[in-house]
Order: sequence, then C-alpha cells, then structure tokens
Amino acid sequence: MLTTIGSKELQIIIQLSGQAMRSFLSQADAKEFKGEAHEAILSFQKDPKDFTDDKIVFYGSDIVNAINYPVRIEVRGMTKEGAAQMVAKGIWGPKRVEAASGITQKLKDLGLSLHIKLAGTSSFEFNVNGVDKSLPIHFLQGAFDDVLKEMDYQPGELIDSRQTKTVIAADGDGTVYDGPRVGILPSLADSPVKDALCSYLKAGGVFMLVSGNDLSRSFKRLVDALPQDVYSRVLVAANGGAELVYVNSKGVAVPISSYRKKALELAQNRSHQQKLDMVYIGDDGSMEGNDYPAFKAIGFQHSVLVASKFLSDYDPALKASYVGGLLQGTQKYLENFLSNRFKSKGQK
Repeated sequence: MLTTIGSKELQIIIQLSGQAMRSFLSQADAKEFKGEAHEAILSFQKDPKDFTDDKIVFYGSDIVNAINYPVRIEVRGMTKEGAAQMVAKGIWGPKRVEAASGITQKLKDLGLSLHIKLAGTSSFEFNVNGVDKSLPIHFLQGAFDDVLKEMDYQPGELIDSRQTKTVIAADGDGTVYDGPRVGILPSLADSPVKDALCSYLKAGGVFMLVSGNDLSRSFKRLVDALPQDVYSRVLVAANGGAELVYVNSKGVAVPISSYRKKALELAQNRSHQQKLDMVYIGDDGSMEGNDYPAFKAIGFQHSVLVASKFLSDYDPALKASYVGGLLQGTQKYLENFLSNRFKSKGQK
C-alpha cells in the first residue's frame, strides 16, 4: 500500500476542486470578506478566465511563489507512483465545510480511497485513506530503532534517544513558526521557538516536524535555521503525513527508505509497536482539524495544545493538555521539558 495518490485520482480532484472554488467565487459577496478572500472574489468576478483548472494548478506549481496566489491547487510530492498530497485553496467561511463535504461524497460515489482534511482558513487537503498526521507517529512506534540507524542519530550531552526513546513531534504553522500570508512565508529563524528547540536538539532529543504542508517548503522553513551539529536528530514528515525524511550531514532531505511503501501497513499492524517517550504539540484541537489524528495517535495525556483559545468545537479530552500561547506556548513547553530533564540528571 503506497501513500501516494494515482494520476487518475489527481485529475478527478482537480476537476472537483476547481468546480467548487469557481462556484464559491461566483456567488460570494466580496463586501462580506477581508484580505486575500476579498481580493480573490473581486479578481474572479472581473476575469473568471484566470481561474480555469489549468490556471489554478499552474499557480500552485511553484511552491515557493504559490503563497502569492490565494486561489490555487498544489500537487505535492509528485513521483512516478503519483502525488503525495493535493491541496485546494480558495474557499473561505462556512462554505468551505459544505464544499469539502460535497467533494467527499463524490469521491465515495466514485469508489476512491481518498479523504479530505480542512487546513488553515481556506484550504482542504487530499490524501490517501490512512495518510494523516498519525501515520509518521505510528511508523516511528513500529520502526524507531531502524529510523535512528538510518538517520545516523548521534546522542547529545543530556539525552540518548536510543535508550530513552525521546521524541518531540510538532505541527508547523502556528506551533513552530508563524503561518504564511500573501507574499510572506515565516520560518523558524523568525520564531521565538528557535532557541528552545535548538537547546532541546543539542541536548540529544529527536524532533519530528509533522506538517500538512509541502515537504520541500516545510523542510526549508525548519532546517535553514538549525545548526549543522543537530541535523542527525531531525525528521520532517510533510504532505499531510505522506512522506518522511531525515536531515543528512549536509542539510539535505533524505527519504526514510521504507516509509512510502510500508508506513500504512505498519500503522495497521500494531504488533511491532514499542512505547516511546513521545509528545505531540499542535495548535488545533478541533476533531475536524489535521492535528487531531496526531493527538489521538499519541494519546491525549501526551499531547500539548498551544491554540490561542480553547474553542467550543475542541475535544474536551484535550482540556488537560491545553497550554495556549501558540508559538510562545511551544517555546514554554520546550523550555520546561529541558529544565525538567536537567533536574532529573542532577538527581542521579
């Protein structure tokens, strides 16, 4: 079972998403929206020809510049087997949920094994069934020792994860670095999380970024801000959990060799899984959000929720895990985590 979406399914997603976005833009009242949504609605009503399927896919083809186009379709992680993930962006407000529900039903009617997750304020992400943010967590639980060996993990002065099985996994946008805005793509270098995360990595802990976003973009936003001596302790899971890479000594992303072909099978067969000293940090406690599968996989008692507010649609089971503060919440958790480890070491 591969984690990739086949070429036939790609064309169906493009068609269904394009139709849904054009329907929204043609009916929406620009006066009811602000920012990029307001501008996108006005642009569509001025010239709909700029929003055909081929145009919106083109806008999303260059991942670096895609943030300049608020209405786009991104085909991510394309190989000969297919795409790791597809993302459609361009429906704001309550209509997004309605559109996602309609597309989901059409995919089921066609017998396709795909699912949709909401992301950000105007996107929905398409992945193969079983591929979500829980997948890299379950994979590590079943293949942790092999992964450490492949990434050439080196322990630090405080933590040897070969023995302690220590992993901190975290979402990207709003958790490790700020979310993107039109023309702006914040990274770890700009984040208050940077120093605390670097201290944790220097101590020897393994860190896994688990992003719903494009792999190359997520990798760059994280790794460019890290010192070279911690590369052997960093993993990046992206494209909604469809891909997992490690950072080699030159700062290059190298795919974990067995992930795309074996992750789904390993996640379904829990007999080989081991208990890890692992937490997951995320900023969305909604049961419909893309952090929720990771929270469930790790267990609520090992989850850290850094949302700015605890909203009414959040799972009450996450209340005890709520820290708040977004980036400042992640920074605070990492600082406290490391402080407690130093205390424990001093007691030995």
